[in-house]
Amino acid sequence: TSLFEALTKTYGLSAHVAWRAAFAIVPAPILLFTALLTMVFAQDHPAGKWSERHTLPAAAIAHRDGDQLDLRRPEKELHSSSDSKNEKDTEAVTVHPVIAEEDLDLVKSTVDVAINEPLTLKTALKILKNPLTWLPALAYLTTFGIELAIDSKFADVLYTLFKKKRPGFTQTTAGYYTSILGFLNLVTRPAGGYIGDVVYRRYGTQGKKAWTLICGLIMGAALVGGGVYMENTRAAGSESLSILMGAFSVAMIFSEF
Repeated sequence: TSLFEALTKTYGLSAHVAWRAAFAIVPAPILLFTALLTMVFAQDHPAGKWSERHTLPAAAIAHRDGDQLDLRRPEKELHSSSDSKNEKDTEAVTVHPVIAEEDLDLVKSTVDVAINEPLTLKTALKILKNPLTWLPALAYLTTFGIELAIDSKFADVLYTLFKKKRPGFTQTTAGYYTSILGFLNLVTRPAGGYIGDVVYRRYGTQGKKAWTLICGLIMGAALVGGGVYMENTRAAGSESLSILMGAFSVAMIFSEF
């Protein structure tokens, strides 16, 4: 919002152009820089290189259960060339998981036994029917989806409530207050990820489920509380900006966790 104001008032750009320029000036470079950091510093896979993903405990379990781990052509060529540079690629490559039997006890959830394999119609249907596929989507819809909905309309709500009660309370002012909810992501996103990792290491998948439910309940209670407060104070026109910001900030914090 500040950049938009500067582009329109200081540099004389129209609102139509200023919005587009603002996205090119701030979000686009951040996204490109983040992508570059990911390419330079991130691993291809939890096991390290993507070509070495079959060395996970998952591969040992699948191999022990008699499953055949198929490699795509580039991986076949990679494994074949590593065995012998003078031999031609074979029809199939046998993968020997590099994992000790005693380490299989460390597997705690289906995350540890997931191996990327070529997609078929049978596996696609199995994936779609699995609650692990659509439950995270519903959870994302009711958390980040709620955040997007509030971010898009909260400024209008604040402006409608306080434009007459607070001198100088413009749409820009309402936008500044609403942007606070967005800036919370700078803290809540990494903090939520860290807390989730700590809970998982100590309590496993069941702990993360409980943490997700707790966050959802707190978020829902804050949203209901903020809505009830606005409904009860609207007739008298006694809404408090600090109370509204507090209630919806709590909702946003736990939706972003």
